[in-house]
Amino acid sequence: MTMTKDPLGQDALLAEASRWFAALDAGTARAEDFEAWRRSNPAHAVAYARIVANWEGMRAVPIVDEAPLRASRRQWLKVAAVGVPVAMLGSGFMAQRAYAWDSASTGVGETRRVPLPDGSVAYLNTDSALSWRYRDDERLLRLDRGEVALDLRRGGATVLRANAASLPLAPGLFDARVTAGQAELTMVDGAAMPIPGPLPGGAGGLMLKPNVSMIVAEQGTPRLQARSSEQVASLMAWRAGEIVFLDQSVAEAAAEFNRHLTRKITVGNADLAREKIGGRFDLDRPDQFLKAVSLSLSARVVTTPDGYELTR
Repeated sequence: MTMTKDPLGQDALLAEASRWFAALDAGTARAEDFEAWRRSNPAHAVAYARIVANWEGMRAVPIVDEAPLRASRRQWLKVAAVGVPVAMLGSGFMAQRAYAWDSASTGVGETRRVPLPDGSVAYLNTDSALSWRYRDDERLLRLDRGEVALDLRRGGATVLRANAASLPLAPGLFDARVTAGQAELTMVDGAAMPIPGPLPGGAGGLMLKPNVSMIVAEQGTPRLQARSSEQVASLMAWRAGEIVFLDQSVAEAAAEFNRHLTRKITVGNADLAREKIGGRFDLDRPDQFLKAVSLSLSARVVTTPDGYELTR
C-alpha cells in the first residue's frame, strides 16, 4: 500500500489559505468572497487561523544583530504552507486583523467626512466606499466604489488604488472617481507631480498638475485631460451640497443627478436627451432641475412609481 505524505490534503489547504491571506493583505481579494470560502468548510477556517497565527508569531520574533531577520511576507508564506503546528486562534478575529484595512461608506444621497490617521481628510460622495491602511512604512487608500475628495495637504505621500490603477499621491487636494471599467483622478490643488509606471497599458512618466485629470481605463493607455477652473469647481460642487452642469446634455445631467437620488429621473425622448442644459442646483432638490428643464426646453414632467420622467 502506498502511503502519501499528506493524506488529508493539509498542505494544499494551507497553501490555499496562504493565498487568501496574501490577497487580503494586498487588497486584491473581496472580503465577501473570502468569507464565503472560510465558512464553506470548517477546515478552511482552521487552516486560515494557522496561517495568521504563524505570521503573528513571526512578527513577534525579536531581531538580533548577529542574525538579522529579513524574511518578506511572500517568503514567509512559502514556509507557512507546509503547516507548522501552532495554537489555534479565533478565525473571525484573526481574519479581521489580517485585513488590516479600515473603511467607510455612504448610501445613496449621503455624503460623509472621514478623518484619516495622519491628519488627512477624505470626503465621500454619494454611494461610495473607501478603505485605508496606515502603517509606519505605508499609507494606502483604496476607492472601492463611487467618488471621494482627498485632502492630503496635511499628510504624507499616499498610494491610491482605484480599479486596476495604483497611483502614488503627493500632498495636495484630489478628486477620485471610479465607474465600471474606468478610474479618474483630478488634481484640484498641489504641486505638479510625476506619475511613475507601470500603469495599466504600460504608460509611465505622466505629470499630474492642478486642473488636470488622469483617466485610467482597464483596457488602453492612461491619458491626461486638462480641465477649466469652472469644470473643476463643478466637479467639487457636491462638497457644498450642490450639483453644477456646464452645457451638458439632459441625459448626462439626469444620470449625474441620479447618483444622488433613490427616485430616479428618466428621459423619454431621444431629442430631449440630446438637448443641452446648464445651471446650479441643490443635491436634495431634483424638482429645481426638473423645473428648469421643463421651462427652458418645453418638456413635461411625469411622476412615475419609480421617480420622474422628462418627456415632450
